[in-house]
Amino acid sequence: MKISFNVTGLPPKKDGANSMWRKGSEFERLKNLRIAADKAMDGRSPAKNLIHLYLRLYAAPENGDLDNFITGICDGLMAAHPRTPIDTELWSSLPELVQPNISICYTDDKLIAKITAERLTSDAHDQHYEVELEW
Repeated sequence: MKISFNVTGLPPKKDGANSMWRKGSEFERLKNLRIAADKAMDGRSPAKNLIHLYLRLYAAPENGDLDNFITGICDGLMAAHPRTPIDTELWSSLPELVQPNISICYTDDKLIAKITAERLTSDAHDQHYEVELEW
């Protein structure tokens, strides 16, 4: 199985010990990622096999470290930890299948066996990323 999707803007970024799910600054990025992934999954169940994740990020280096974006994407495609406090007001207007308590592409990112990622320089007007998952 293989899915792919493109997302306008920057990916969610996980950095430090604080959960990205609790950072208001990451909400739009998480929302955009999860909506695009849900659409690409087209009603299929989350993967249960080992996964290869491909990422192509079009953004300048000053926007953040590539590894922080990779981790944000990996965590953003599964459900948030059940004990993570979620601002339900932020998420209330979104479809049920993209809510933080739902796994979209896989139930646990430990299923990711291989990651291929690259950053391609882009100006601020054309920041986007492409994700491909194969299992």
